[in-house]
Amino acid sequence: MEYYFTDQKNINLDKSALIISDEEFLHLKKVLRKKPGDEISVTDGNYNIYHCTITGVNNNNITCRINKIESNLFEPEKKIKLFLAQLKNQDRFEFALEKCTELGVYEITPVITEHTEKKEPVNETKFKRFSKIIRSAVSQSQRCYLPKLNESITFNELLSQTGNFSNKIVMYEFSDINSRIEGDFKNDYICLLIGPEGGFSTDEINRLKNNNWSVKSLGSRKLRAETAAVVSVFQILNN
Repeated sequence: MEYYFTDQKNINLDKSALIISDEEFLHLKKVLRKKPGDEISVTDGNYNIYHCTITGVNNNNITCRINKIESNLFEPEKKIKLFLAQLKNQDRFEFALEKCTELGVYEITPVITEHTEKKEPVNETKFKRFSKIIRSAVSQSQRCYLPKLNESITFNELLSQTGNFSNKIVMYEFSDINSRIEGDFKNDYICLLIGPEGGFSTDEINRLKNNNWSVKSLGSRKLRAETAAVVSVFQILNN
């Protein structure tokens, strides 16, 4: 069973009721043909799951009775802040967004690096599209937390924003193949940086090292950026 979204403002715990509107409402009504009496599970994207019975369907929203509330179901204790270089191929970037969300990333930030071919920040239209992909991935994978999608940042901003974090990992194709992801990152934030199709420049790697980033390898194979992102997230969460 997929989870559906509603805003926290639409939840009334005193009355054990909630309302679903907007795109989720249209999907439930028009596509799934949900009706009063049907049971669904709803998340607010902030670690809570509401198991509900639909009590009403009208032209604007769906009303539900809350039967049971569960919190923080199966969310990783490790909180990965994924910094993903913008890719030339948007489909591949969206693949990484979707799969890393399904796996359990905590936050996603597009990064503009030296070898990024499309150096324009993510515009409003793409941001909305990316946000929708993330929401869909959360619903499909039955997560109860909606990862935050940030606006694009530059490489310099990346270094500035991550200065106070202790766990920082960058995947680099020319690093020692024996330098694998290791360590106990339990109950802590992990910054993970994945480069663009052309990889990182030597200057960028040196600057990352000087800012206490650990340079790691995924082995002898040269992986696409989106594949490296998925494999790296999986390895960290299962380390």
